[in-house]
Amino acid sequence: MSKQCVIFGTTNFTAMMRYHLENSGDMHVASFCLDKAYISESTFDGLPIVPWEEVTEKYPPSEYSMLIGLGYRKMNDPRKVKSEEAKKLGYELTSFIHPSATISDNVSMGEGNIILENTVISYKSSIGNGNIIWSGCVLSHEIKLGDYNYIAPGVTLGGGAVLTDNCFIGMNSVVRGGTVLEDHTLIGAMSFVNFSTKGYDIYVPPRTYKLENKISTDLL
Repeated sequence: MSKQCVIFGTTNFTAMMRYHLENSGDMHVASFCLDKAYISESTFDGLPIVPWEEVTEKYPPSEYSMLIGLGYRKMNDPRKVKSEEAKKLGYELTSFIHPSATISDNVSMGEGNIILENTVISYKSSIGNGNIIWSGCVLSHEIKLGDYNYIAPGVTLGGGAVLTDNCFIGMNSVVRGGTVLEDHTLIGAMSFVNFSTKGYDIYVPPRTYKLENKISTDLL
């Protein structure tokens, strides 16, 4: 018998997570959930939307787990807050690991993590709670992730790199081994980070620009 789950959030991301849970995991999604003030429709993706204020009555935590389907907005803080609220209500936080992910058998992992297609997590790494790791990421040996980090597609973390809590790493970025990213560090897409950061730092790469007075066939 499939496990039962409620997903918090009504976005393209939560619809995708429903698909993954039901098609790649042993999970039946019963409903979506939102704070009552934000509900404008009665259903989403063909399922009912239950107000957060009523969720324990309709879907008790003794029978259902919960996946928190919030992304990186405000440096992951809303995901952290709602996860902590769900825990206080008694819910187990659902994790999802895509079957195509490759994870070493000596990796330690908390709860409420989402790890998507073709990600690799290597030898003796540790993953905390509530992290989202998108497709095609490579986390080398002895990586340490804290809680509520967001790692976009194609990111590579070198061996021994540390992300504390609530960091964001943009697509196709590379973090050198042994580097420590402190809480709420934001790394823009396609960055190379070869030094440790301070909390709330922002790093972005040089920007792509248009060549004026040229067309593509002038070059190739």
